[in-house]
Formats: sequence, C-alpha cells, structure tokens
Amino acid sequence: MAKPSRSGIGRIMNEVIRSFRRLCRFVLLLAIVVFVIVAIGNFADRADAQNRFTTLADHKPRPSEPYEIKIAPEPDIYVLSGNMRLSAVSGHPLAVYQETFLARDADPEIQARQYLLAKSEMYGLTTDEIAGLRLHFVRKSEAGTVVRLRQMWKGLPVNKNAEITIHINKANVVDFVMNGYRYGIKLSDAVPAIAAETALLKLADHLGVRSLTGDDTKTELMVLSQVGEDRLVYRVNYASDAPVGDWEAFVDAKTGTLIKVEDIAYYNEGKRQKSLRKRAPRPFSIMASGTGNVFDPDPLTTAVAVYGGSYVDGSDANAAVLTAQLKSRTLNDITLSAGTYSLTGPYAEIRDFEAPNKGLFTQASSTFNFDRNADAFEAVNCYYHIDASMRYLNSTLGLSIMPYQYVGGVRVDPSGLNGADNSHYLSGSGQLAFGEGGVDDAEDADVIIHELGHGLHDWFTVGGISQVNGLSEGTGDYWAGSYSRALGYWPTGNAAYNWTFNWDGHNPFWGGRILNYGVVYPGGLTGAIHTDGQIWATANMKIWNDIGALKSDKAFWSGLDLTNSTTNQNDAANAVYTASATLGYTALERIAMNTRYAAAGYTMPAPPTAAGVSISGRVLTNDGHGLRNASVSITNATGNVVYSRSSSLGYFRFDEIDSGQTYVISVASKRFTFAPRVVNVTGDLSDVEFMPQ
Repeated sequence: MAKPSRSGIGRIMNEVIRSFRRLCRFVLLLAIVVFVIVAIGNFADRADAQNRFTTLADHKPRPSEPYEIKIAPEPDIYVLSGNMRLSAVSGHPLAVYQETFLARDADPEIQARQYLLAKSEMYGLTTDEIAGLRLHFVRKSEAGTVVRLRQMWKGLPVNKNAEITIHINKANVVDFVMNGYRYGIKLSDAVPAIAAETALLKLADHLGVRSLTGDDTKTELMVLSQVGEDRLVYRVNYASDAPVGDWEAFVDAKTGTLIKVEDIAYYNEGKRQKSLRKRAPRPFSIMASGTGNVFDPDPLTTAVAVYGGSYVDGSDANAAVLTAQLKSRTLNDITLSAGTYSLTGPYAEIRDFEAPNKGLFTQASSTFNFDRNADAFEAVNCYYHIDASMRYLNSTLGLSIMPYQYVGGVRVDPSGLNGADNSHYLSGSGQLAFGEGGVDDAEDADVIIHELGHGLHDWFTVGGISQVNGLSEGTGDYWAGSYSRALGYWPTGNAAYNWTFNWDGHNPFWGGRILNYGVVYPGGLTGAIHTDGQIWATANMKIWNDIGALKSDKAFWSGLDLTNSTTNQNDAANAVYTASATLGYTALERIAMNTRYAAAGYTMPAPPTAAGVSISGRVLTNDGHGLRNASVSITNATGNVVYSRSSSLGYFRFDEIDSGQTYVISVASKRFTFAPRVVNVTGDLSDVEFMPQ
C-alpha cells in the first residue's frame, strides 16, 4: 500500500483544523443563544414573580397567593344548648357561658385545673389529659383572671395553639370557658422521619428562595389534628420579603409532604419585599418630646368632605385643601441620641423592614413638620397614632397590654409591602407595615388603628387570635371606628359617620367598609371575613353609642381577653358581656349591651332588670330548725361583699341586688359549716336554703 506524500498529509491536517474551528464557532454561538434564552426566561420569571408578589395586597380582601396550599377549613357545626355551645362532632362544649363553679384555691392555675377535674365528664377529659395541659399564660386584670392551658401530646403542641381558656371572676367563680381541645388524637409515635432542616428546604424550594434563615424563621415539631386525620408535622414560620408574606407551612414529618403553605399575615388589605430591617441606633439616649404634622384622623373627616373635586389623592401630590387639614401634634417620648431624634418610644417604634426601604427618618430637630408628599409624613402619622392608642389602652383604660413577641414599643414600617395598596399585621413577628398604592395607607388613621387592632387581638389572647366569622377583621374595624368617631367631626345623619377608612377607601381605589351593616348573625354570614366582620364591628359601635367610648372600649378588650383561636362572634359577645359584670358595669349599661348583641343575632342570657332584685332564703340546723344570727354574705363578680344576719328563725334577705350576673352566697357560723352557693340571678330569688355539711 502506497504511503501518502508529505504535502497530502498537510492538506488533510489543514482541513481538519478548519473543520474544528468551524465546530468551535458553532458551539460558541449555540452557547450564547442558550445563555440568552435562559437569561430572558429567568428575567421573565423574576418579573412575573415580582408582579404577583406586589399586587396581592389586601386590608381590602386579597386574592389567593399563588404559592399557597390551603387546608380545607373544618365545618363549624355546633348546637347551642342552654349556656353551652356544643360540638356536633365530639358532643363536648366548645364554649360555656355563665358557668358557676366556685374555685377553692388562691392559685389561678390550680383553680383552673380544679374546675376541669370537677367537670371532666362534661369535657370528656381524663385525669392524665388534664395533667398534660401546659400552662401557657395567666393574666390578671380588673376583669378577673384568665388562665390559658395549652394541649400537648407526648410533649408536642397540638395545632399550634389548641387551648382551654378559663375565666375566673373576682369572687373566684369560673364563669366563662373556651374549649379548643382536640379529642382522640391517634398517632403511632412522635418521632419524625425527616430532619427540621429538610422541612425548611421543602418550603424554600416551594417559595423559590435559596434558604430560610434569620430571626424571622421558626420551626417546631407539632401535632396537626383534623377531623378524621392526625399527623406529625413540622410547623415552619418564615417572614419573607420575596415572596411577600408571613408564611406558615406544615410539612409532614414522616413523608416530607407539604400539607399547608399559607400567608398568615392579617391584612387591612396587603403583602412584602427584601428587608433591611433597620432600626435607629441608640448608643446613649433619653426620651424627649417632639412635634409633628399628622392627619387626625384623616383630611376628609376633619374637612367634613367626601372624596372628589380637590379632595383627591392626586398621586400623593400636595393640595391646598389637604394641607389645610394638617394638625400639629405632640410626639411623646421620642428618642434623642447623640444629637439625633428618632421616632422610637415606649409605645411605638418606626422601623424599616419591608421594601421600599426608605429609612428611619431620623433628624437633628425634634420638629417633624412634613406635608403628605414627604415620605417622612407617613412615619410621623404612624408614630403618633400608634403611640396615642397604646397610651390610651395602658394609661387611660388601665389594660396593661404590649406585644409579646418582643420588648418595647409596637414596631411599624410606614412604607412597606413593596408599595402595594394594602397593609398588614405580621403575627409571627408582631410588626405592622403599611403600603402606598392608591391613597398611602399610613395617611389614614383608620388603617393604622385597624392594623393595630389585629395586633391587640393577638396580644390580648397571647397568640390565640381568631378569624372565625371574621372576628379579628371586625375587631380592627371597631377599634378604628371608636377612635375616629370619638373626635366628633361627622354628624350622626351623615353617611360618613358610619364609614371606616374614610380617606383610604370609599373612593375609586376601593369601597371601604361600614359600621352600620344591616345583616344579622348567623344568617347573614357570607364566609368572607372582611364582610362578616362588619356584623361584629356594627354591634359594638352601637354599644359604644349607648354607654360611651370608655366603658365600651374597656369591656371590648377585657372580653376579648377571655377568648382564643376557636372563638366565634357569638362567643365573643358573651365574653364581652361577662367581662362587663366583673368590671362592675351598671344594670342599665349591661341591659344596653345585652340588647344590642341580641339584636345583632347573638344568643345572650336573659338581660338584667332595670330595678334591683331581692335574694332571700333560710339557714337551717341539722334537724331542720332555723339558725339564728348566722353571718350571711353575698359576693358579686367584682368581689364586692354585702353582709346580713339570719333572723331568729334563720331567715335572711338581700335587697337592691343587680340582676344578670353570678353571685356567691356564703354562711359563717361558730357551730356549723356550710358550703357556699353560686347562683345566676336573673330576677327575684327566694327559698335559698343552707344545710350544714
């Protein structure tokens, strides 16, 4: 075989080299094309995600977040029987109104457990199950004592906050109970098959984020108990900027399946973006007074005008008619540190934890006089209204309430939600944030105070906030309406007298809500929490008109203190009414409350009588004869005691007793021992007999 010549080999090599170069150019071109396609796709994905996350904002109702996986709500099937709301599933009480158990110990936790042991058959609880309840919180106030006992299963919490909540009045009578206990949990063990880190990765992958880290990420192993199925799950709570939300996920701890992913923030409307989480530095600081311009409560209310004409948002532009409504207010206890004033005080603190990150608005002057076009205006408006509301609660009403998630004033971002037209309360972190779409939310005190209302509902119940029947939405609306109406600008005949969000709503941006909603409970419920909450807000604003702001506000929050996450509107009405007795409200005031709640459709006990009633009876010896000169006392829900002496034949009598509440009647004698009696008094009561033990 002839060998190729050297020149032939050279030609072959040159052709190979040219072919290789053409191939390299083709591969390079293909790589560039692929890179461009991927880049465009990623950009489109990010733009689409950003669009989704910045438009789903709703202190107005918001559409379902595209990343949410929701658990179907359990049917709220119950029967009202006597003084109880009974579960149609378990047959046990979900709520007990006007309970009459007299506790014998001085320690509130022991009193609560005594009650459950005495009523164990009614509640379907064993001694071991009662012993397994973990003390979550005890709050003492003018309205009595609330004991919160959380359910545990093999050392794990159940449903995050399954709880039995027990109220004890000042006569040591258990008179109101909410039962959120989950019965018959069936799990083989409490040992997870996956690690907590795996659960975090599952949620991160679902949300499209690299990792879940930081102070706003919490993970706990718990039992998820639903009708027909119990599961061991990891609960992951992640406050995210992108996607915006206070995310709560349940990840099956055996299989790693995502069972639930939901944004649990409470919206006056809205949603979140990348967080710098700034707070004002304070190397050495003192409290100082400042001044600032605010809307109090909003420019339309103080002008007694409706939206339109010159009274429009105008993309945040200044207008003479709006500037004329600015009010100069004292900014109490702001912080002075190294010559810099910051809007940080004992009851409110401006922070920057959501986009758009506009800073903390610190300055060298204590005068914060801005107009509505300046971003700092919303910060000043937030600080003033939150500080004022918290001072009113703590100082004027004496309710002693602060966030439980952190120490210090309420943390608020006046420019959050990536600028969307909504605002929210983040229950995981206990913070508030306000959006800027349409009318800037933080320009309207109703929006600020509504969102604060969600926080207060959470803080009073120590993590037991309820949205059953839109209870928390109605709570926020009431709290906003209470403040605005107290300023007295709108005449009662004007439609705006019954509006909430007069500046932020009732305009082309959204319709707002009302405080004279015409439907009744429960037939008028629609299943939409913002709509249904208006029933609750309306009933309480009518009580506000009848008995005044101070009495109404105090009973309202003192009553919600008795509730938990399973409370519906009917329970809440009875809780507020119960608290009014312990607070010592008059018969006429309680008649007004009872009448308004009954008119709203809530099932209430018999109202008090306007005139006092009499309670009479007899103290007997063992052989049935009257016991003379025994000391007989009657104690009302406030703890006030009235004394009497039995007659020569053993008779006693108390007159001018307020009806419509629970009393403890006791007998003291040197010769005999008598068990005290607890009675619900709705009218004249006679033939109350005492026999020795």
